Amino acid sequence: MIGLSTWRGLRMFLHSIWIIILAGAVNSLFAADTPAGKLLDSPFPFYHDYNLSALFPLGKRSSKKAKPVPSSSLTLDECIDLALKRNPDHNISREALRDTWGDILVAWGQFVPNMSLTYGFSESETAFPITSPQGATSYRSRTSKSSYGTLGLSLTVFSQARQYFGLRNAYYLRSARRSELRGSELNLVNAVRSAYFNVLRQDKLLQAARDQADQLKEQLRRAETRHSLGEVTKLDVLQAQIDLQDQELLILEYENLVIATKMDLDQVVGGGLGSGFTLAGEFEIREPHFDVDGLVKESLEKHPDLESLQMQIKQGEGNLWMGRLAYLPVLKATWGLSRNESGIIIMPDYQRGRQVTFTASWNILDGFLRFQENRSAEVTVNSLKFQLAKTTLSVERNVRVSYLELLRQYKRHLGLADSRDKAEQSLKLERRLYQLGTSSMVELRKAQADFSQAEVNYINSIFDYHVALSELGRNVGRDVSIEGR
Repeated sequence: MIGLSTWRGLRMFLHSIWIIILAGAVNSLFAADTPAGKLLDSPFPFYHDYNLSALFPLGKRSSKKAKPVPSSSLTLDECIDLALKRNPDHNISREALRDTWGDILVAWGQFVPNMSLTYGFSESETAFPITSPQGATSYRSRTSKSSYGTLGLSLTVFSQARQYFGLRNAYYLRSARRSELRGSELNLVNAVRSAYFNVLRQDKLLQAARDQADQLKEQLRRAETRHSLGEVTKLDVLQAQIDLQDQELLILEYENLVIATKMDLDQVVGGGLGSGFTLAGEFEIREPHFDVDGLVKESLEKHPDLESLQMQIKQGEGNLWMGRLAYLPVLKATWGLSRNESGIIIMPDYQRGRQVTFTASWNILDGFLRFQENRSAEVTVNSLKFQLAKTTLSVERNVRVSYLELLRQYKRHLGLADSRDKAEQSLKLERRLYQLGTSSMVELRKAQADFSQAEVNYINSIFDYHVALSELGRNVGRDVSIEGR
């Protein structure tokens, strides 16, 4: 006979075996899908940490310490790497992907039998009178015990194919979340590049403003010299002083903009940079060389937005098939083992039993509810297909338009560079003429203003070019800045 201790040991043993099997399955799934800590179809690392003893993923992003910020000038690649680890919005997308593992485990669990184990024990003592032949009454007690234990297994053999399509949809959901994570990476890289080059732009504008302030100081000195010699009036000196004061105010504005743009970059990266860091000098332009037809073909095959919609369509088709098969019966098998023990100690009563059942249930009519659900699922799938066609046209259009914009920005930069060189030559000539006394302060100030505007336009054109290059990469679905060189 099986006693209380035996049942407890059996229960603990079965529980331990179940934990080990499930933990091994989870570990094998994670290990097979994230080799070397990399997210499939992504050049960036995917950080995760799982507590298999508790059988659920922790909220940690990584068990490794984040790479410290280098003390030297930060490069663009270093800023992107830091942002991929620290940016809160990107980490939200990463957590959304991690959440799909629960759906996959639940889907696999539909193919595993449900197991239940119960045990109960009770003991009671009853006192009853006994009368002796002499008429004396005494009381005696009788102790009775009862226990029961059951072990049951149940398995849904066929549930209108919901098990199969549910498992497929769980993997399609994970693929869709991966595409969304890639899209998040593209948007983040685009934001980092824009913030990075904006800092460099404001720094270049600040340096140009300081250089122009030095030149205005020289102009003021020359105006004062010529005024002391009686060659010009006090008006030239006043005008030179006004120009220098305006330039100093502009320098203060650019200094504030440099700090603000550094804080913007720090926010995009996810913090930790502050505002005292410096950036490497990557503020330059090279002629782009792209095969636009090849980029369009690549974007139509691998763009994250298109991949995500394709996975959503497959999920919708799976839901539609489950709805169509809902008219079939549900088959379920159960197996059970039970043991009962009751009676008094000196006269125990044991009962043991086994049972196997096989049931089939069929919902014949449900008020057309299944029809309504199937029609909604079909409409959802068709809407997603229309959205996919619309997005496909939009992706192709955006790639071609962004490429044309990149070419325009490059040609615009060449034109502005030529204008800046000519404005600089004109300013040098006007300064020489003013020094010789053959030009007025009005003409010199005009040449100075023309050069200042040409310098600002030239610096802004470099920033606009890099923004257009980053936008092209976002529309293609990957970083194309290196290839474009």
